[in-house]
Formats: sequence, C-alpha cells, structure tokens
Amino acid sequence: MKSLLDFIAKPESGGNYNIVWGGIRKQHRPTRPLVEMTIGQVLAWQDSIDPFYMSEAAGKYQIMEDTLRGLYSQAGMDLNDLFDEQGQDRLAIQLLKRRGLRAYQRGEISTETFANNLAHEWASLPMVTGPKKGRSVYAGDGLNKSHVSVSDFMAAVRTIKTAAPVSQPPVDHVPVIAAPSFWSGIVKAITQFFQRKT
Repeated sequence: MKSLLDFIAKPESGGNYNIVWGGIRKQHRPTRPLVEMTIGQVLAWQDSIDPFYMSEAAGKYQIMEDTLRGLYSQAGMDLNDLFDEQGQDRLAIQLLKRRGLRAYQRGEISTETFANNLAHEWASLPMVTGPKKGRSVYAGDGLNKSHVSVSDFMAAVRTIKTAAPVSQPPVDHVPVIAAPSFWSGIVKAITQFFQRKT
C-alpha cells in the first residue's frame, strides 16, 4: 500500500504529516504539530476555521473536516486516537477502501475505474478517462488542479494490483467430509447382526 499512498501524498502535501492547506493564515494554524493532536482536536480546529477558508485540509493526505468526521470510525478509530503518522496512514487506507480498493484487487473493477475513483477523492490526481482526462475533477474551481501525469498515476495504481495478496478461499468453500450420523451407525450395526445370524 505504501507506494500508492506515497504517490498520492507527494502532490497533496509533499509527504508532510503536519502540513495544512497553504491558504490558512498563520494565526489560524494549529498551535502544535498535527501528529501530536487527537482526531477530536483536529476536528475541533478544522471546525474553528471553517467559516474563514475554502479548505481546512490537514495532514499528509489533506483530509477535509467533513471527510474526517465520517471516516475515523469506519477505520476503527475514535476521537481520542492520535492523528499521527500511523493514524493518518490508517485513515488514508480507509479512503482507498471507500473508493473500491478491495473490488480492484479482486478484479471486479478496472484500473481506470479505480484511478478515476481516487481522482474524485484527491484533487491533485488526474482523471484517466473521459472529457477531463489529464485534469483534476475539480479543475476550474480556482483552488485545485492535477499535479501528476496520467501515465505515472496509472503505474502507481497498478502496483496495488500487483502487490495484492492471493486471496484464500472462503471457509464455506472448503470441502468437509460429514461424519456418519447416529442412526446410520445403528442401521449398520443391526444389519451386521442379522448377517451373522444367517
């Protein structure tokens, strides 16, 4: 997962876990590093600056307030968990899952579909098909544009498919030899008894 996560983070944040959206003025920035704050504290900070800015994106993956509110519990986290390196990576993996990671690894959606899904999540990634191919989904909003090429993006997405673990068959697909039932054992014993009598 690391190669794709790092690829996404590079244009979003330069890989910096403590970065916030560049348009936020100094007086409105967090008073301590994001990696030392809990998810609850990050959300409270984002909420406090929301009236003043078009974005309150935070961390390596530039997670917005509305996204974070619905994301942390899906990732198995709570408000007291740290928004540190491990926590941010965990949240980003949950975003990949939201956008079809497992379906892509199972071959249920194409590389192009998964890449376009990710482009809807991260504005710095380009659409790889359609009329906006090569551009951000959000191009033209005065805030966002794509910062990577389609070919590099596709190559990064393919590393996830290549690295996907071979899935094990579900337990209910494993053949089970049923044990003889109680009554079949009784019938067999009675049959053997009469056979000896004759």
